[in-house]
Amino acid sequence: MGSVLTEAITVVDSIRDENLSFTDKSFAFGDEVSMSKLRSLAPIAATPGQTYLNAAFQPPMNLRVRKALDTFLEEAITLPHPKPIWQQRAAEAQDKLARYLNVPTSSLTFTRDTTEGLNLFQRSIEFQPGSNVVILEDEHPNHAYGWLGLVNQGLEVKRIGMNGATFANANTFAPFVDKKTVAIGISSVMFHTGQMNDIKDISATYKPRGIHILVDITQHIGVAPIDLTSWNVSAVAFACHKGLASPNGLGGLYINPVVLKSLKPAPPIVGAGAIANLPASLVADPNVKYHETTKRYEHLNTSLLAAAALKASLTLITEEIGVERLERYLRSLGRELALRCQRLGVKVVGSELASRRAPHVYVLVLLHPGWQKHFQDEKVYVSHYRCGVRVSFGFYNIVEDIDAFARSIQRGIENGIPPE
Repeated sequence: MGSVLTEAITVVDSIRDENLSFTDKSFAFGDEVSMSKLRSLAPIAATPGQTYLNAAFQPPMNLRVRKALDTFLEEAITLPHPKPIWQQRAAEAQDKLARYLNVPTSSLTFTRDTTEGLNLFQRSIEFQPGSNVVILEDEHPNHAYGWLGLVNQGLEVKRIGMNGATFANANTFAPFVDKKTVAIGISSVMFHTGQMNDIKDISATYKPRGIHILVDITQHIGVAPIDLTSWNVSAVAFACHKGLASPNGLGGLYINPVVLKSLKPAPPIVGAGAIANLPASLVADPNVKYHETTKRYEHLNTSLLAAAALKASLTLITEEIGVERLERYLRSLGRELALRCQRLGVKVVGSELASRRAPHVYVLVLLHPGWQKHFQDEKVYVSHYRCGVRVSFGFYNIVEDIDAFARSIQRGIENGIPPE
């Protein structure tokens, strides 16, 4: 256990070195033998004849989650009154999530997905006609359209072109922020490039000026440590079906308790879960009092099935594996991929610096349309975006997956598909 802790500290210290390349030898494998033993937990990844490198789209279900779902279904057909058990399990999942993110449990609520969480906050901030928000031009559409939906209320949406930049920090926004800026919206990890933005720097610079910082952490959570208290952002939204490996239909919303006081008192969607003085008779009282915590955004009918899966997944990620250990392993896989790409003459999108890259997402400049069919024919599961082929790792991937992928690229090149 001590050696794992030492390795975790090593990788965290390495990432703090802003000038360290993501192919630096400090990211070389050191825990691959013990991590490879976890591969059997994801049968799809271990199936011969195929290569699964698409965790950022949706990871294959692991057996810990499968067991939680089986338990839920068994309870559903054998217990006369299982719902209180499921509700308790969901509360325990919420507690685990809060510990992972280093925030009070009361500052978190479950949502349906990232879109709902983003929109709940976007539609809770106070602004006047002529106010503006600033986002990156290539921000995820679920985030961008949430703001654009407020244009008819007089909100201006400023979109920043990256123009070749490989990450964003406070300086990225400086030319666009003015006295009318009410919010900055950003993903901590960009879905299409894997760039990791400096959220802490952005928040430290602009939040003291009364500007909200809304962050989408969907591609970040579950693959690396996140300390929202240290980030000191206004709000965070995320889905649980990516790095957290829960079934679709469950997300989360964090709102900074201090920021909550400045928001509209009535949430955009009001149900019984938002009400602090809900009568025992369940007959609505016109004298409405909303919860003074993020619970005011809560729906009573959370997906208890997905929450049960989330609890199991968080136990695996944060307790059985360890988030720091997982991040180190994913960065080691990324290093091996990059080294093989160098030999093949394939470029990797983004910064050379590890501090500006997600640990698990690597986009290769393979833009020729022939690559999509090639990988489909070879049963190599990746995603195709405007910047190239997105490779994304999970705990279940091993170096042999990278070797198989490299051989597939080599065959594609030999068959006349250009490596560009």
